[in-house]
Amino acid sequence: ESSLPPAIDPATAEIWRQVLTGEDPALPALRRRFRRIPSDPRCKLCAAPFRGPGKLVTRLLMHGPSSANPMLCSLCFGQLRDGPGGAELEISVLFADIRGSTGIAERTSAAQFRRLVQQFYRRAAKAIHQHDGIVDKFLGDGVMALFIPVVTGREHALRAIEAGEAVLRDVMDRELVSGGVRVGVGVHTGDAFVGTVGSDDRLDFTALGDTVNVAARLGSDAGAGE
Repeated sequence: ESSLPPAIDPATAEIWRQVLTGEDPALPALRRRFRRIPSDPRCKLCAAPFRGPGKLVTRLLMHGPSSANPMLCSLCFGQLRDGPGGAELEISVLFADIRGSTGIAERTSAAQFRRLVQQFYRRAAKAIHQHDGIVDKFLGDGVMALFIPVVTGREHALRAIEAGEAVLRDVMDRELVSGGVRVGVGVHTGDAFVGTVGSDDRLDFTALGDTVNVAARLGSDAGAGE
């Protein structure tokens, strides 16, 4: 039995499915164009750049960061708000977490702990982006990322694993290691609901379901460097 939210009719779900799997060529073409313009961070959906020279172009095109959700551009957020929905499809999900972050926070000043976490965020996000993942959210001492066919292609499971390995390599930085930062990563592949959640002006684009929950548990269970 389908776990699609009852408010999403089959026709809307099919439109979303075509977009998210890349069968609708419009979004992949837009992402390719924006990817040629620097620089990160970018809109989760269309890849419009929010910094560097590109932000001037994207703001003129109404693709500047949304005030309601800074991980989406204004145009994509408006389209999600006006046409909410989603679809079930196979994706891969990655969670990366700092092991023993409570102990690190107790041993360091608040400012130093923030610097360590920010350094972890930057390195993890870069590794995820380089493997065509989408940083879904930052979770205090962790990162959740999605690998969706429209962005990553059919090899999303492999790309998610490669991203996890890259995260573990890239956080072996002198400053992070000396600060006691060690990271565990969990990756899982399966069917999930991908689309909009929330209400009114607080909508977000994310993934829900057991596949996400299993990835989170794997990330929590992974040991330092695992």
